[in-house]
Amino acid sequence: MVLRKPYALFIKHFRLINLIMALLMAILIYRTWVIANYFSNYIDDYVTASNGFVVGHYINFYSFFLVLIVIILNVLVLSVLFVKNKPKKLYIINISLYVLLMVVYGIDYMVLRGVGEAILDVRISKAFHDITFIALGIQMVSLILTLIRATGFDIKSFNFGADLQQLDINTKDNEEFEVAVEFDSNKMKRGIRKVFRNFTYAYHEHKFLINVILIVAAIIIAFIFFMNFGIYRADHSEGKIFQASSLTFNVKNSFITRTNQDGDVITYLNGKKTKNITVVVVKLDVKTLNKEDKDITLNTGLITLRIGTNSYGQTSKYNYGLSDIGTPYVGQTLSTEFTSYILAFEIPSKLRYKSMKLKINDNISYVKGQMGAKSNYVQLKPKDLTEKEGEKTEQVKETLLFSGSILGDSEFTINDFSIGNKFKNSYNFCSKKDHCYTSYEYITPTATGDYLKTLLKIDGHFDLDKSSNIENADDLYYFLNKYGEIHYQTNGQWYSNKINSKKVSPITAKDKYYYIEVNKNVESATEIYFTFKVRNYSYKYILKQ
Repeated sequence: MVLRKPYALFIKHFRLINLIMALLMAILIYRTWVIANYFSNYIDDYVTASNGFVVGHYINFYSFFLVLIVIILNVLVLSVLFVKNKPKKLYIINISLYVLLMVVYGIDYMVLRGVGEAILDVRISKAFHDITFIALGIQMVSLILTLIRATGFDIKSFNFGADLQQLDINTKDNEEFEVAVEFDSNKMKRGIRKVFRNFTYAYHEHKFLINVILIVAAIIIAFIFFMNFGIYRADHSEGKIFQASSLTFNVKNSFITRTNQDGDVITYLNGKKTKNITVVVVKLDVKTLNKEDKDITLNTGLITLRIGTNSYGQTSKYNYGLSDIGTPYVGQTLSTEFTSYILAFEIPSKLRYKSMKLKINDNISYVKGQMGAKSNYVQLKPKDLTEKEGEKTEQVKETLLFSGSILGDSEFTINDFSIGNKFKNSYNFCSKKDHCYTSYEYITPTATGDYLKTLLKIDGHFDLDKSSNIENADDLYYFLNKYGEIHYQTNGQWYSNKINSKKVSPITAKDKYYYIEVNKNVESATEIYFTFKVRNYSYKYILKQ
């Protein structure tokens, strides 16, 4: 095949290439100044600088792309000068400078992405402000030298006409050369050796040109790799804060279950009855960065569960059955403070132990130059709520810890208790100023229900782990009714009842006790204890034995 040496073409457009480079450098100088100016404003007033901040307004896809183009153009010009053994120091410096600028942009980008998540340390802000301004100054020097080279204004050092003469353009630069590639199709081994030999000859004859092509290809591949795994894609782990679509996320934890909060097995998949369904529950914190817009919601259509090549969308039909794990997201308006929600995904049970990732797409368009991770992947490590754990036991005056369960670090303690059909509370009743006397209020169980009731008076408390974000669960009545059963022995026989107590409390008198309605037979019980079933965890709290 016939190839034409490219040297004459490069030299012919030498001034134009330098002029293009100067224009791109000027644009990048402006982009660098914008970044440095933001750091300066952030140091002066971080509150104002953070309000409505979007990282893509300062560093975007085009910033990195223009740096890459400048590097490639400098490499091409350097190849011409290197072959002709001409001055090349400026282009070596330019390549080094813009490789470092790519690194500075990358670091600045990572730092600026954290602006919406936390307040930057003043020293860090000042350091990046100074580094970016130094980069700005060096870029300006490089731009001036490149403009001089493009226009030839500097007669002594950068006379463009003299430089063209030194490049020695002649007809040899236009000559053609032929590369013959032959192989013997009947003798494969001989053919392979001949191809390799011819390739070796061609490489040694045009070693520099091939090396330049390889270097440019390596830069392009590295850029593509960086964009795919640093910009277009980002991988996170549970508990790591990241941004997507002007929102800040933190996937706290995840669960897999085959039952609802009542312990009933979930038997439907895609509307069809089946025994092979598992629900993956993802609990995440989310907030908006936009303090001005009060109606921002989470687009759950951008969130999918990925298992291998399979993708599963979020479903809301299990909202009630999963409300003991967290608050289902059903279109609530987001605030500028983190709020915890759960999302549910139904999958075939055979996939429940496969590697899972939550994919959150960025809805920002790259066509407009906006930059952020196009696809965020969060590696999930779901807790299996289908495997039963051993029962934990405590007794009166001891604290029952729920660590490991969906209740997190919640605590339940009973310091003392008593059982009775009626409790008398005293209080001061004042009919006139300075005319008060002691009055009494009697607390009794409600008359509703199909069994006789008595009251269990409890001096205790339930402290909910706030990170569990289960609605109403911080109320002791809700907790006992939701998870509790009471077991008691009377006349040698054991009985158990699900706790279903109305909230009984004094109307006028005030005290610190809780009054729980239980079966009247508990009054004569010789042994009494609570059990709490929190998904796959079981707890026992002994009152009397």
